[in-house]
Amino acid sequence: MRAPAERRVWAAMNKFAADQPMTAHDWAALSWLTLINRKKLSFEPGNVRWATSEAERLENLTFYQSLGGPQ
Repeated sequence: MRAPAERRVWAAMNKFAADQPMTAHDWAALSWLTLINRKKLSFEPGNVRWATSEAERLENLTFYQSLGGPQ
């Protein structure tokens, strides 16, 4: 992933964590992050990794949106 894309992921993660309104681009960026332990809703080191496939990204997107975050 290119550096600008990583910045978009970082910005989306921060917006989501702060319960700020998310755009479609924010959701797409956030979908790159997979929580290892989904019961521990934290983006801290050791609990997050990059998604490795489009199927995983779609699953992540569905998961994050199901949490009731801003849409």
